[in-house]
Amino acid sequence: MAGYVVGQALIIFLLLTGQGLGQVERYSLAATGITGLVIMPIALWLMRLDEKKGGYYRGGRFKRRMRPAEVVWMLLLGMSVCHMANMLLSMLQIARLFPGYGELSERVFADQNLLAMLFWVGLVAPIAEELIFRGLIFRRLLDDMRVGWAIGISAFFFGIYHGNVLQFLYAGILGACFAYCYYRLRSLWAPILLHIGANCWSVILTQLAAGGATPQLGYILLLVMGVEMVILVSSIVAFCRKP
Repeated sequence: MAGYVVGQALIIFLLLTGQGLGQVERYSLAATGITGLVIMPIALWLMRLDEKKGGYYRGGRFKRRMRPAEVVWMLLLGMSVCHMANMLLSMLQIARLFPGYGELSERVFADQNLLAMLFWVGLVAPIAEELIFRGLIFRRLLDDMRVGWAIGISAFFFGIYHGNVLQFLYAGILGACFAYCYYRLRSLWAPILLHIGANCWSVILTQLAAGGATPQLGYILLLVMGVEMVILVSSIVAFCRKP
């Protein structure tokens, strides 16, 4: 509903300023971010209502403060999961089945300011989406079913929300990771930081790809991928070892 209202306001703005509907994609990034800003206070209000109603998980079980080392860990793990999910989809060649997504993505992100993209996509969108999908949906599901089902269903809805098959698969993988880390670390900041790390790294990778491939860039990305593998494997080991 918030997205619809912001979208209609954007159309009216374009018509009144004489820019025409052909400029919608130019402003779609900001419109998505503004939608997130509108959603945040609504989601927080709904979360407070949930906490008043009680429940094992809704009643404040997920308010633990994160240590500085955990903050850094979540940001780096978010980058790692983002990169590995992209690599998995690339190896499966799924993008070839949906060429329209790549064309649309190029039009939306073309000529966009990097700082604006990092703000709207890397900061605002993760906070708004985590308040909804983990802070509301996942916590409610946990009070009514086993954690595995809650993770799977919340990840499914998170994928559906992104509106296309390619993003459904990518967001579904990330959504499951976000929900699991939320459940294990008992803090909503965990999925928010994971999401921020993933989105910021995705924006940076997109900009690097647009700049063209060079041998130096390839070496840097190989080094980064090595670090990400270490973070990913050590995180899996840590989660498996600690109850």
